[in-house]
Amino acid sequence: MDVLTDDHEREQVVRKWWSENWKSLTLGIVIAIGGMVGYGMYQNYQRDTAQKYAYEMNTLKNALNVKQASAEESAKKFIAEHKDIYGSLLSLDMASFYASEGKYDEAVTQVKFAKDNGGELVAPNAYLAEAHLLLQQKKYEDAIKVVEGITASAYTIEKNEILGDIYYSMGEKDKAHYAYLNAITECESKKIAINPLLQMKADNLIKEGENPAYKRAQALTNEIARSASEIKR
Repeated sequence: MDVLTDDHEREQVVRKWWSENWKSLTLGIVIAIGGMVGYGMYQNYQRDTAQKYAYEMNTLKNALNVKQASAEESAKKFIAEHKDIYGSLLSLDMASFYASEGKYDEAVTQVKFAKDNGGELVAPNAYLAEAHLLLQQKKYEDAIKVVEGITASAYTIEKNEILGDIYYSMGEKDKAHYAYLNAITECESKKIAINPLLQMKADNLIKEGENPAYKRAQALTNEIARSASEIKR
């Protein structure tokens, strides 16, 4: 898309691409979220937690990823015995496992376990994962309620982006538009790079006279680079 110099042409390409791909991309996020969160939290806690449980959790995580025959039952047993950070992280991987097979009710059950037992560190990610799963089931109002339950300010960007996804799926394109813009504005405020998928979502719903998200992203990237350069001096 970088070779397109005409804004109108670029806008049309973005709209067409997003219309054809948004559903599969959203599902991909759901499938990936458990693994990414689980592995990241495992690394953070590895030094400060019992090595035996951490090792067991990670082994089961890998078994789920490759869908070993006994992985599901072994993971269920581990989770039942660990209503703690270990069981919660593995339950997110279980949610990812079930989502990849289209078993959304089972996936939601696992995510709720993570919400209830993972503490402040895991719960916001579990809320996001649950909202994505409910979105896949077209339980839009339930998904909105879950997102509204995210109170941590560190997740404002993700919160607004998933709200945009929900409203877009409901056909509420104006609400989706402003939710995506809120996410972009929050990125700018926190000096966090605007991810390409969020740019596409926003530009798919761009209104006349608005500054395209991809241009805002370029400006923000330049600003971040300048700030980093000044710090090094």
